[in-house]
Amino acid sequence: MSLRTSLQKLIRRDPAASLRERAADLRASLSRRTVVVGSVAAAVPLPAIAAPVVAPPALPHPDAELLALGERWLRARDAQERAMEAWGVAWRQVCAVIVTCPPELFAPHDERMCIGAGWRWPTRLGVSLRHVALDWGAPESHTEQAWTGEALRIAIARAVPMLGRGGKTPGRIRRWKAMLPIADAFDAQVEAVEAATDRRRLEQVRRTAEDEFRDLTRQISQHVATTPEGMAALVRVIGRYPWKDTGGAWSNLLLSAANVAGIDPASLDHEHASTRADRA
Repeated sequence: MSLRTSLQKLIRRDPAASLRERAADLRASLSRRTVVVGSVAAAVPLPAIAAPVVAPPALPHPDAELLALGERWLRARDAQERAMEAWGVAWRQVCAVIVTCPPELFAPHDERMCIGAGWRWPTRLGVSLRHVALDWGAPESHTEQAWTGEALRIAIARAVPMLGRGGKTPGRIRRWKAMLPIADAFDAQVEAVEAATDRRRLEQVRRTAEDEFRDLTRQISQHVATTPEGMAALVRVIGRYPWKDTGGAWSNLLLSAANVAGIDPASLDHEHASTRADRA
């Protein structure tokens, strides 16, 4: 109904009504129509909204743990190789100084036998001598054991209690005391090059990297792969084992596993030859 028609009806309904009263009646009429129209609109159903498509949850990979270990193993292998390379550069510089050790510091055979001087374990006198590799790689290569200042001081202090006052003990003590200035001077040279190359810290980094790599290798070796991807992690680890060169079917078994896992056999050579194409 138009506004004009509504006004006409109001005028016809009560000609005596005032203009204000007619306007109030018109507003009331329009408000009732608005409520009715709104109620009807609300009753009309809206078009249905399409429900989102929910994909089913992905199943975990059968070798998920093995694959995760394999990724860590690869990173640990690279870290170990970098640590070995950095330490090797420093160690070669230190060795270049160690091989210049004065021959006066070399312990004679009877002295080594007497005190049992060693490298990896405490000796009877509690000293360890420095190993000096001479002519390394040549047919006449050999290793000497040399006194350090620290070892000499320990030996001098413990000689009488351990070896007794008589016999060769007095002569050895005199010789060791005379060697102290030479040993201290050479120790200073070695310590200087070790400090300049950061050899000791790099050696600790190398050992830490080796421990982590060894631990991951052990963890992977305890798994059984059920997929080619999982088998690839095992193949990389087994490819570094020396027993794969013991003959029989070991190398062929490893090559078969590499083929199934999609691993290039050339990447498994390491320091052994059983996986090379030109192997005997």
